[in-house]
Amino acid sequence: MTAPTGPSTPDWPALLAPLARTQSAREFAALLAGGVLELARAHGVRVCLLGSEPEPYPLAETGRGLALCDAALGGQAQQAGGRASSGMHEALLAGPLLLDAVGADPAALDGLEALAPLLGLAFEGVQAREARRGTGREQETMTRLVRRMGGSLDLPQLLSATAETSAQALGFERAFVGLLDGGVPGTGHEADPARTGEVFTHGFEDSFSGGVGIGPASFERLFGKGEAIVYERGKDLGGRMGAGLAELDPETAVIAPLSVRGRPLGVLYADTRRKVTITDDDLWLVLSLAEQASLSIDNARLYAEETRKRQSAEAMREVGNKLASSLHLGQTYAAVLERAAELFGADACAVYELQPDGRTLTIRSAVGLSSEYVLRSRVKLGAGVVGRAVARAEAVAVRDFVLEGPGGGSRYTRQLLAQGRYPFKGVLGLPLGVRGRVLGGLALYFQAALPLSRDDLSLAEVFAAQAALAIENARLYEEEVRRERESAALLGVARLQSQEHGGPDLQETVRLAVQAMNGERGLLLLYAPLDDLGPGQFNSGGLDPAGYGLPELATHNLPFGLQDLSGLQSQLGRGPRRLTRRHALPGAASALIVPVRSGQETLGLLYVDHPGEESPSDRILALGRAIADQVALACTRSRLLAALERQEARYRQLAEGAHDLIIAADAQGEVQYANPACERLMGDLTGHNLHALLTGQSLSDFRAAWLTCQDAPESGGRCELRLSSLTRTLHLEVRLSKVMPGGGMLLVARDISELELLMNEINRRAIEMERADERQLELRSFLSLFTQAQEEERGRISRELHDDTAQVLVAIGRRIDRLSRDLGGETRERADDIRQDLNGAIEGVRRFARNLRPSVLDDLGLLPALEWLASQAATPTRLEIQGSERRLPAAAELTLFRMVQEGLGNTDRHAHATFAAIRVLFTDTEVTVTLTDDGVGFSPEQARRQAQAGHLGLTGMRERVLLAGGRLEVSSQPGQGSLLQFSLPG
Repeated sequence: MTAPTGPSTPDWPALLAPLARTQSAREFAALLAGGVLELARAHGVRVCLLGSEPEPYPLAETGRGLALCDAALGGQAQQAGGRASSGMHEALLAGPLLLDAVGADPAALDGLEALAPLLGLAFEGVQAREARRGTGREQETMTRLVRRMGGSLDLPQLLSATAETSAQALGFERAFVGLLDGGVPGTGHEADPARTGEVFTHGFEDSFSGGVGIGPASFERLFGKGEAIVYERGKDLGGRMGAGLAELDPETAVIAPLSVRGRPLGVLYADTRRKVTITDDDLWLVLSLAEQASLSIDNARLYAEETRKRQSAEAMREVGNKLASSLHLGQTYAAVLERAAELFGADACAVYELQPDGRTLTIRSAVGLSSEYVLRSRVKLGAGVVGRAVARAEAVAVRDFVLEGPGGGSRYTRQLLAQGRYPFKGVLGLPLGVRGRVLGGLALYFQAALPLSRDDLSLAEVFAAQAALAIENARLYEEEVRRERESAALLGVARLQSQEHGGPDLQETVRLAVQAMNGERGLLLLYAPLDDLGPGQFNSGGLDPAGYGLPELATHNLPFGLQDLSGLQSQLGRGPRRLTRRHALPGAASALIVPVRSGQETLGLLYVDHPGEESPSDRILALGRAIADQVALACTRSRLLAALERQEARYRQLAEGAHDLIIAADAQGEVQYANPACERLMGDLTGHNLHALLTGQSLSDFRAAWLTCQDAPESGGRCELRLSSLTRTLHLEVRLSKVMPGGGMLLVARDISELELLMNEINRRAIEMERADERQLELRSFLSLFTQAQEEERGRISRELHDDTAQVLVAIGRRIDRLSRDLGGETRERADDIRQDLNGAIEGVRRFARNLRPSVLDDLGLLPALEWLASQAATPTRLEIQGSERRLPAAAELTLFRMVQEGLGNTDRHAHATFAAIRVLFTDTEVTVTLTDDGVGFSPEQARRQAQAGHLGLTGMRERVLLAGGRLEVSSQPGQGSLLQFSLPG
């Protein structure tokens, strides 16, 4: 059929040649729509493809007014097998193509209708070429990609090859494969996009931040429908996609999904700075590449995961062997930190130790941290990353601590954050615990954002468990070694102090003391006994270098001058004390000082220091007290021996100057010594026998006294002797004393025997008093140890009740709450009743724990603890404070607290008072606490009867105050209330 020609007839045959040269169906349709719009002078033209779809598939459209197209008209054209018209709408069938035109010249379309069969044949030819070209191109591209990958399972190599092959296949300059980092975005939340994190690029020469965002709509198209997205700058620049790709600034881009078994992995992105047309063939090719890349990613990840598991298992075995290779705590800490940094690539690591108060964490060992950070970082339990990890007993990971972190756990960290000087971003906190007991925490610091994956975090938790076990084993081993060392030191000190001659070895004693207390330097100063001071000298307790009475001084590793002692003396108290850097000797960062005391007398001091900042523990203080007690015993013994020698010399002097006859003889009566008075009266008796000197009745009486004294030395032998054949006759009263050992006799003869009897009685009573004093000292020592053990047991029971029993009851309560929510009716009411009873039990346990050892005393001191006691008393009680308030030594605060607690308890139980008062008076030298009430009172006789009945409250209070070096006054009358006053130095 030939198209009509004329001046107004379009040249439709001229359009066939360029249509036949097109390379794709879309290009054919676009060129046809543009030609019809121009030649038929139409308002708008749409070209659709007829096929298996129920509706025609649009290939191209141009112009306006296409909304006026009626789908029914297209169906009529198909039924007619040619053309249909309705008003301004024309529908024309050309083979598999349906052409809709709005506002076209019907006469002009007559020529196109005549060429419709040729148009259909030309379009089918383009489709055939496109199909042949697309299949070969896809196969060629996939073959090149497989060859480029080379069977590798290395993920970076696979994805870099995919990006390069994609760019080359599409003729683009750039491409990248980006793996999802943010996960699936929330449905309907466009402000919560997924984000490509790790990327593998090709052709990106400019700086590239490393990914693009994928909003919910794009995410649904990519991973929900499995479609590829085409970006065209001219059309999409002002939309969300244009904003997301602003950094890349492409002219044309294609984004294809990467997914395996419905699980999104990432995207394949390719772009060009040129304006090109993306065909269906291009999209199928990109989707095929994405599918191959998805399989490669999945295989590579599975291989990498297995490899990582294998490497992790091997690494953990190596870590376990390394940590178990040493039982030295310092080496174990160093090994933990070294392996943590090596395994996880941390820039700094630190082991935090939970302090005895159970609320503070301090750094015990660290690598990569400044010394100032280590010394000043004190983390509260539950605060910061490490504090939360330890409190929750689970790992806490923060990607960017500055932006999203929980804030600093210590004051120093918060200062660094406020000043913008905090050196780390990523922080991982891990708890260190063994068998349900928390030891502390392990912190890993990264200067960049936290780079650890979920597998790395799981590995870190396993590592922390192994590290905690190694630390616990090292602690137990060092504790045993320390006990052995302390025992050896005490035995060594006791051996040195028990030397018979030459006195105690002070130099070796101070060396053993420093070694046992983990110190570096030390000194032992013993004040000169008052009896040894010469004229113008005084005891060195005054610490005036010009007035020293030659004190005994021993040092270890310590260059020392006597002028340094005055500062130490000012810090000397009644018990062991920790010293800060300011009060320690130069060169020490921490120290302790222990008084060497015998009873109420201070014999000297023991000083040990260390260049490290770690303060001496309570155990070290107790060890120092034990060593000081050994030294005090040895000094007392040595001084007693010296005093005995001096006393012996004095007795000899007395014997030499005595007017009485003093004779010492052996068991057979041979004279060994006779004093000058005897020589003056009887001559030189050395070598004579006492029995031979006597005759008659005197000899009989003397022998009877001799035998009596031998059989019963404690009774002594007394007799009256009459000595004759001398210049004059002596009538003497003689007393014989058996000298042990050897059975010798000491004869003292004088005219007045009453004086000897009086002296014997005085000596006997002195011995009894000394024995009574020794028994009283033993009882007080036992009471002190018993009181200390009681307080320690109370503290332990309180902690166990609070940390174990109360927590278990709370956990049971939560389980009951969850069970109650699942129940209904009467059963739920019974569960609620059980919950109320359980709440009462929890409160009772906590109240009992507080009464055993209230934390307010240890944390805040005496006055807050007394306020708490007043608030807990059954009798209305007020607290009054006078003087300058200050903290007292822990032992003094504990003693006063227990005294007031016992006194208030007695008031509540027995006084029937309506009011009580606690008055605390601080003076420069002591603290006085007075407890008064307006109760029924009591008399001294009532107090004695109570004590005889076994109620030893006042007696126990008096003994405890005396042990603390204080005094107790009790004043009460029946019906007039009572007053208890405790005074302690401090």
